[in-house]
Amino acid sequence: MSLGNGKRTANREKRRELREQLTPEIEVIKDKKLIKEEVNRRLVSGLQTLSLEYDSLFNDQKASLNKDSDLLSLLFHRMFFYRLNEKLSGLTCDHTLRLTDQILTQMQFSRGKMNEILEIFKKNGGNCDCEIIYNVESQLIGK
Repeated sequence: MSLGNGKRTANREKRRELREQLTPEIEVIKDKKLIKEEVNRRLVSGLQTLSLEYDSLFNDQKASLNKDSDLLSLLFHRMFFYRLNEKLSGLTCDHTLRLTDQILTQMQFSRGKMNEILEIFKKNGGNCDCEIIYNVESQLIGK
């Protein structure tokens, strides 16, 4: 049993070292127009073509602690949380999931998949748009 943990830890360390080696070579875009295009591309098609500063916020180890990490990581990389935060920045939260529904629809998820995502958000403390940012996204970013 401890051999398995040792291998996982070694693999995790190896991935971290590789990520650190690759990180300096990746150019992060700063042009607002290019950032907006990249966010829209990822949101709708899920294709990442450029690196954004936002990408560096993601914490693999912290995210892996959540049993729904696969789906939440997908939403992070497809810029769901970025877009939700962007939409909320000019508004006061109305304590509904209105903006979340709009974004998930834009991402072209089926109603069944949207319901599954909403249940995961609620299970992780995201009962409204602002709580999704504060409670759910915070489980994926930072140290």
